[in-house]
Amino acid sequence: MRSTRLVTSATAALLCVGVLSACGPDNGGEGGGKTATPAPTGAAPTAAPTGGSTGGSTAKPTGGTDKGIPAKAWMDTKSIPMDETYHYAPLAANAKPVSGPVGFKGMELCHSPLPKGEEDFFTGGTAKAKASVGFGGDRWTAQQTLFFWGDPTHSSGNGQSVGAIRRDLDEAVKDCAKTAPGATVKVTSANDAPFLAATVTVPQPDGSTVTLHEYVTNAGGTISELSVWATTKAGAQPKDAWKAPEDKYVGTGMTAALCEALPGCD
Repeated sequence: MRSTRLVTSATAALLCVGVLSACGPDNGGEGGGKTATPAPTGAAPTAAPTGGSTGGSTAKPTGGTDKGIPAKAWMDTKSIPMDETYHYAPLAANAKPVSGPVGFKGMELCHSPLPKGEEDFFTGGTAKAKASVGFGGDRWTAQQTLFFWGDPTHSSGNGQSVGAIRRDLDEAVKDCAKTAPGATVKVTSANDAPFLAATVTVPQPDGSTVTLHEYVTNAGGTISELSVWATTKAGAQPKDAWKAPEDKYVGTGMTAALCEALPGCD
């Protein structure tokens, strides 16, 4: 299947917002060093993923929640790479609902083009939101994007839709060098792993480089993307050395919370 594009427009959902905050590694940020929500770096215009559609038809989501992504669906920051250094603020406290197409970081950074003929397939979904924490720049920013299509126990089409989006996002990341000039990709997850883990570097027009650690998985009627990235000047390294648990622990951390909060997980 070919690389793909972005996801979708749907009903803008209200978000159950969590509470609490945590301290960053020093007092360099606003709010006494708490992790701040940075502006995404190196993002391309939103595009929708392709591939995995069934006969070009669009499955309409059924079941699930009409109140947005619950606060308890966001992964525990202890499972996020670099949390040992940064002590990221809770994702739920920084989460914002998404109205319109979901901007998956991996697709944006890789400038994945919008495929023709499959746009309607990605305009469904019941709830979607993203949460960013970190300091930005040459320090690591973490962002989780959750896209709940619908409860697959009510309709098999919901599960098929999420599976298609997952495959398309995976391929967009793997094929990043084809769509973003000078990009490099190293997939670190096994072929049979229930998640994708990859490291991507993408040169930017201003001479800087974005280094992205990308994790993608799906469970039940939800697709989850965790992106951790830093932007450095040419030839420079991120301010803080990369530290991460094994990929499988990151993947488990992404699904554990959402399966407790959203319907449809096995």
